[in-house]
Amino acid sequence: MGRTPSQNNDHLDEEATVRDVQRSSRGRRQPILDAGYEAENEEYEPDEHPEIPRIRRASRMLDLESDLEPTRSPSRSAQRARLAKPQPGGRVNTEQFQRRRMNLREEQARKDQTRVRRPRTYVHDTPEGRRGAPPEATQTRRPRTYGDEPPTELTRTRRPKPRVYIEEPPDAPDPTTTKSRLAKAPTRSKQPPVAYNIPTVKQSYTRIERRERRAQRLIFDMFHTIRHNRPLVMILSGTLILLVVISLLTNTLQQSSGSTTARYPGSTGNPSPTGTAVIKPANPANPHELVIVPPNNNHPAPPTLATSAYLLDADTGVTLYAHNPFMHIPMMSTTKLMTAQLAIEHGNLDQQVTITPTINRDLQTLSADSSLMGIKPGETYSIRELLYGLLLVSGNDAALVIADADAGSVPKFVDEMNQRAQQFGLHDTHYRNPHGLQEDNHYSSAHDLAVLGQHVFSNALIRQISSTKEYHIVGNKQHAEHFLENGDQFLYWYPGVDGGKTGWDAGANFLQVISCTRNNHHLIGVVMHTADWWTDMRDLMNYGFSTFTWLSPREINASVHPIPFAAEWTYFHSDTRQRTIPMGNDGRFYVFTEYAISGPIMHYFDKNKGLGKFGYPTGPVNTAAKTVVSQRFEHGTIQCDLQSNQCKTV
Repeated sequence: MGRTPSQNNDHLDEEATVRDVQRSSRGRRQPILDAGYEAENEEYEPDEHPEIPRIRRASRMLDLESDLEPTRSPSRSAQRARLAKPQPGGRVNTEQFQRRRMNLREEQARKDQTRVRRPRTYVHDTPEGRRGAPPEATQTRRPRTYGDEPPTELTRTRRPKPRVYIEEPPDAPDPTTTKSRLAKAPTRSKQPPVAYNIPTVKQSYTRIERRERRAQRLIFDMFHTIRHNRPLVMILSGTLILLVVISLLTNTLQQSSGSTTARYPGSTGNPSPTGTAVIKPANPANPHELVIVPPNNNHPAPPTLATSAYLLDADTGVTLYAHNPFMHIPMMSTTKLMTAQLAIEHGNLDQQVTITPTINRDLQTLSADSSLMGIKPGETYSIRELLYGLLLVSGNDAALVIADADAGSVPKFVDEMNQRAQQFGLHDTHYRNPHGLQEDNHYSSAHDLAVLGQHVFSNALIRQISSTKEYHIVGNKQHAEHFLENGDQFLYWYPGVDGGKTGWDAGANFLQVISCTRNNHHLIGVVMHTADWWTDMRDLMNYGFSTFTWLSPREINASVHPIPFAAEWTYFHSDTRQRTIPMGNDGRFYVFTEYAISGPIMHYFDKNKGLGKFGYPTGPVNTAAKTVVSQRFEHGTIQCDLQSNQCKTV
């Protein structure tokens, strides 16, 4: 590969170019120069590829007026070199170049006559010389000269003569020889070398799309090959079908062996209308698996109007009833059960709490229409008085004061509430505030509220406070007087209630957690988001206690004693003995006797004057015979033949 001219040399040397490049004993390359001149240290631009030669053209902008006489004329081969094109913007004096050219030729002719050729010398790095070099090369080494030294007689003959390039006008092309010249000489491409060919963004995306198309064609070819390979297709299809069949069989066997559907005792075999009474083995690893053990009272599980419901035996921990037990629902003021639990666990009931400006700022976040105890800034209350205001009138202000007094701030108290919920095993509960006003990510479930009620109402103090119907806080210098009335209406008419907490969004959604004890049998009932809480809770408690004596808040409020806040529920006018609840299997549930009728018995009952002739159902459907069913009513028994679909009164 030819030597690249130095970037700092504006004039090319004479045609004493590199003759040979050989490797020295050290592994370096040593150029051997004509006339004993050493090669200059050449540099390359950092953005140039070292394997692409770069031809540096001499500048035509020579100083023609310089008085410096060249010390050595160029060789004839150098004079015949191709002249470079002038740089853009340069000025050329043609007459001066022609005159200068003639002078140089005459002077060169005179010097050629008197010139004496010297023997060729070699330049070496070591005194021993290069292998194969003549012995006089190491002895006769001429001193190196530089351009800034004054010219002497010796150096004038040794210095290279600057090469002058003159632009000659191009000759007119000969049309007869143009085609032949183009055929012989290769055309030079105007495209830059490959090393400088940097692809554009469009070219890069084109290459990427081309590679993707090749990959897609490869996949398509493989699929095409497999598709036309019939044995392979049959093997793959058979394997896939076998896997699907095995999966279906496994699921079927697991369902048949691991779970059974709970049915009404003595019913026709229709599943529970709640759709959740599925008995599964207890699995501690999965808290969402329940074992439901219905009481043996020959009564069907009652349907509920609530979105979610739960009945728990607090003595044994057995689940007696469950409907959507793990559904996440805003639990509203039933949140205060956890607030009361932490207040009793952490604090002293006689501790005095003063309403400071910090606590008052939290109280200002409550709306005026929310349920409040009536706390004012600067007043002082005991924790015991705050608990009465919390559980009886569901005071949201009392909840904030307890939280600030117990943990120092409301957020810290809420964190403690969530930690305690995890300790109780409430996996479907999350708190965002201590009072229960609706907020994002503030929810619980019927199952968790029942478990929480089991822990909370096992505390005698909470049961005593929550079962108090009225409480009087005497006014003094520290605070105002308060008359508190319990808002748990179930406490006023259903026997055995010893505690509870309600929640209401002032609309159609009502919640309540009730603790009830009869004959040393303690039950916890929960209904969430119902518009008929008295019917749902009464049916659950009757079902759990196996006592179905008719008790109606409508009749008690009218004839025995008034029930607080009855006007808000229109005095329970819908709670009549004729009230029925529709069931999912085309049947009806009579809340008076808590029995259901369905199928051909219900059709025969309706065609024959119904309650006027037969009265209320007093027993479940009897399925002793395979083709005959019967049910007992107050004034007779209806019997139906399933094969002939004929019914009669027995």
